[in-house]
Amino acid sequence: MYFLDIFSDNFLVVAETLAIVVGSMLMGILLSYFYWGSFRKQVKKLSNSLDLERDQAEELKSQLKIQQAIKGQLQNEITEGKSKLDAQSKKIFDQQQSLFDQQEQISKSETNNRNQKAALDELNSTIDTYQHRLRVIEDELLQSKNVAPPLKKVLSANATRANYEHVSQLLGRQVTENDLTLIIGIGPKTAALLHSNGIQTWDDLAKASSENLSKILSDAGGIYKSIDPAHWARQAAMAASSEWRKLRVFQETLRKSE
Repeated sequence: MYFLDIFSDNFLVVAETLAIVVGSMLMGILLSYFYWGSFRKQVKKLSNSLDLERDQAEELKSQLKIQQAIKGQLQNEITEGKSKLDAQSKKIFDQQQSLFDQQEQISKSETNNRNQKAALDELNSTIDTYQHRLRVIEDELLQSKNVAPPLKKVLSANATRANYEHVSQLLGRQVTENDLTLIIGIGPKTAALLHSNGIQTWDDLAKASSENLSKILSDAGGIYKSIDPAHWARQAAMAASSEWRKLRVFQETLRKSE
């Protein structure tokens, strides 16, 4: 009886121990199941995240390829732009060189202009000198006319009618009476044109107005229209009055001013 009590007590202990162990195992299995479900969710979530990361990686690879293509295009554009810049730099250099050459030409032109201006001033000075000499001669002739008019008239008549040899030597060309080609600006054809319009002598030409002479030349047309008869009457008056030295000085002045 005592043995049965001991056995019963031991059995209860073993049963309690077994119950505790089994309960612990079941509790562990239950906890493991819960943990496994949570782990599976995490694994699935991580798997989804990994798939998303893979997709993003593929997209990034695609974007990288696009960026590399864009980079290559930009490099080509930069190379092309650099080539254009080099060409423009060369063009600008050439233009600057051309501008420098033009400036040198302008400087030379200014120097030539200054030289020409100096020559022109010298020419004007020479003309002024001749004009002064001409005025002096005119004053001397006027004084000689006032002092001895009868003698002047006789000498003039004699020179007009007779001897033109001295006059030819003075003027440097053959002179005949009433030769209109003696006047600067009148050639043989122009003289014939004047003859046909009633101007036969130096005196006729001296009395003709510039307007009438210009009309004759304009009506004739052609090259005659460009001829200026402004000084013809004055030269003819000198020739008609036998003022040969005065005519020579005046004609030299006209030649130098042309």
